[in-house]
This record gives sequence, C-alpha cells and structure tokens, in this order.
Amino acid sequence: MIKSRKIMLVLLILIIVISITCSGYANEEKITIRLGHHHNVGAIEDQICQKFKALVEEASNGKLVIQIFPGAQLGQQVEAAQGILMGTLQMTLVCPGEYKDDVAGMGIDSLPFIFKDMDEQRKIINSAVGKKLEGGLIEKGVRILGWHGFGTRQLIFVEKDIKTFDELKGLKMRSPESDVFIEMFRRMGTIPTPVTWGEAYTAMQTGLVDGMDTSLNAIRDMNFYEVTNYCLMTNHMLGFINLLINEKLYQSLPVDLQEIILDAGKKAVDYGEQLVYEGEKSVVSWLEEKGMIFNVLSDEDVEKFRQAVISMQDEWAEQHGCIDLLNEIRSLQQ
Repeated sequence: MIKSRKIMLVLLILIIVISITCSGYANEEKITIRLGHHHNVGAIEDQICQKFKALVEEASNGKLVIQIFPGAQLGQQVEAAQGILMGTLQMTLVCPGEYKDDVAGMGIDSLPFIFKDMDEQRKIINSAVGKKLEGGLIEKGVRILGWHGFGTRQLIFVEKDIKTFDELKGLKMRSPESDVFIEMFRRMGTIPTPVTWGEAYTAMQTGLVDGMDTSLNAIRDMNFYEVTNYCLMTNHMLGFINLLINEKLYQSLPVDLQEIILDAGKKAVDYGEQLVYEGEKSVVSWLEEKGMIFNVLSDEDVEKFRQAVISMQDEWAEQHGCIDLLNEIRSLQQ
C-alpha cells in the first residue's frame, strides 16, 4: 500500500514537472510583435494589418502573435517611421516619403502626376524600381513587406464649392509634414498648412484649414465627410503606404517564420489593394448619399494643374539624388 502511494506520488510529481516544462516551453516559443499605425480602426490600412495578423498567426500555429495598435497609439506617422529605424517600434504602416532623407528615391511615388493610373503605379513598383528602394531601406535597418497603393488623391473642402483650378488661389490647405506636398500646394497658389494626419479632421472642423487632399476611401474611413461638403476630382496624385518590419527583428526570427512574415505581408497588401479598387468604384455614390457634392476638374484645368507642378519631378529628383530612378520610371511609361 505504501509502495503504491510512493509510485503514485512519483507519477504525480512527474506530471507536474512535465506540465510546467511544457508550459514554459510554449511560452518561450511564442513571439509577440507590436504593429502600430496611425489610421482609424476599420480603415483599409487597419484591415491590412488585421489581415496580416490573421495570416501570420494561422500559418505559424500561434508561434507568432501580432498585436495591433491603431489610431497612432504608438506614435503618429513621423514617430512610427523613426521608431522602426531605431528599433523602438517593431512594425508599422507608413508612407515611403518618411524615409526620403535615408534612402535616395524613397517618396518619389508621391510626386504629383508621376503615375497615370493605379495599374501603371503597380507595374512600376513591381519592377527594378521597387527592388532598388527596398534594398536601400534594408541597408538602413527596415524591411518593406509590401507596397499598398492607396488610390487616387482628390481635393476636399469644408465650405467652398471649388470647381476650377484658379479658384484654389489663397485657400488654406492642410498638408502632410512633407516637402513634396508643401511645395505642391504652394505652386497651386494655396497656403500649405502642415497638420499631422491624426489631426486633419479637427483642422477642418475648427476652420484652421479650408480643405485638404486625400484619397476617396480615406474620406469615408477617416469620417472626413462629416466636416467637409465638397470634393473636386483631380486625380493629381497616387501613392503608396509601406508595411514595414524592423530588419534586426526580422533577422532574429527562424527562417520558417521569416517566410511566413514575407508571405503574409504580400497577401495582406494585395488584399488591401483590392479593397481600394472596389472602394473607388462605389465610395463616391456612398459619400453623395451622405451629402457631399462632387465636381470634376475639366481637362483644361487638369492641364493647368499639371503645368503648375510638373517641374517638381525633376527638381525633387535632383535634390534627392535619384534622377536616374526618375528616368527609369519614365522609360517604363513609354
């Protein structure tokens, strides 16, 4: 009887030890990655992050856990971009132009009228142009997992029903904290007012600015339709947002998990771009139902707009040491 109890006690101890060991091993194997971005919950950019999270966690069988912090909880776009460089932030979603001073050519995608449409934009970034930019950023410690084309940019206004290019003169326009946008608005004859993305809604609500430029889907996602009444369709710009991971963190992962990260990044960005394509087809009618009025800039005025800003392309490329990259883009457009 005593011998049986001793055996049972030994077995119980073994079970406890094994349980603790397995539990500790499981906890040790689980890797948590923090992904912060500056967009609203439910915005297309947030949906990209949620898709990435779902794909990664499923493919890794829970070894990788992605924690998402939307709404600039871990910093606005500028802070997030720098955080990835310094390693204080592990993943984020920001525009390439945030690295224009780190890698020659980053931000060239945001130059006005550089792309004809979204198909051309995708063709060019999938070429050697995109590979060169990706390689340059890796050398700085940041890996691009995907290029998300966020769609065509238009002009929206709080109270003024703007229909022509000349009517823009003197308006206060919210600008990102970017030399490209500031110079573009200046050449349009407007007064650029730098305001971070997270404060753009308030800037229009309080009358700090008369309007801003943004993508059609963002008008919905950021609730800009609540504080603006008019939209002038100009299609003056297309651009990208990059899904990024700190390179040191990426290299610290086992090869199988690296492959999961790469695959999920591509799939998540492709998913987001499909949402953009679908949204651009339907969002105008949705916004019209909310009370927004849409005007289309005439071909003559589009050309006025283009002539006012087109020289920015060569000037910016020379200033940032990437004239060869600009010429490569133009060769792909022929």
